[in-house]
Amino acid sequence: MSGSRDIQLWDEAADRYAQHVDGVDDSFYRRLSPFLWRMLGDVSGQRLLDLGCGHGWLTERLRSAGATATGIDGSGALLRHARAAYPKVTFTEHDLTAGLPRPLRTYHGIVAHMVLMDLPDLERLIADVGASLTPDGVFVFSILHPCFFAQNPVEDPATGERYRKVTGYLQHERRWITTFGGHHHYHRPLSWYVDLLTRNDLVIAGLHEPATLPAHVDPETMWTDYERWFATIPTMLAVACRPSRA
Repeated sequence: MSGSRDIQLWDEAADRYAQHVDGVDDSFYRRLSPFLWRMLGDVSGQRLLDLGCGHGWLTERLRSAGATATGIDGSGALLRHARAAYPKVTFTEHDLTAGLPRPLRTYHGIVAHMVLMDLPDLERLIADVGASLTPDGVFVFSILHPCFFAQNPVEDPATGERYRKVTGYLQHERRWITTFGGHHHYHRPLSWYVDLLTRNDLVIAGLHEPATLPAHVDPETMWTDYERWFATIPTMLAVACRPSRA
């Protein structure tokens, strides 16, 4: 299944996305950051790949930490932003549903931050990720939490108790996300991701379900009662994998 329609949507959303997603201050990155850097370790001199790099801010952060970092994305419009902002980084335009560009290169680490759930087909990509890691390499990815992200918060009018009502979790589904002008999200249950990883000789080395932070960066003492409750149910998930041959 080609990602051409999805790429077109991201091309159309590129200006809005680059303007509003502020890299290291983004709520998703603040949740991922401790886990990501713990799993990557010291990246000095290592070759890293940023899958679905978008406008390149994370690729640049990997490079600034001492890595030889390459960013890859299917959206030429997003990569124009990336190349203009980070001229020291190499960026490659490529449809990720077709896997990685040939010939495959070897990487010490591969990162995919909030990307995989936006791709309609992951089979060839994950196969190439597994084949491209060094024996001691690591693949770290984050996605919208399959269990909870799309489930609306509910408040019981009788008791005031809040919860998320989970429905249809096991059904694969293409959903329309309205942010940045609109794009597709492909829901798959967590077991599907695990099966895909293990079929490609990747074993899970870490799992991270961070608290859902408010969009602002005020300390927790400034959060509202609703924000404190909202933080107890994770809306993103991060996974670290290593080659089973290690």
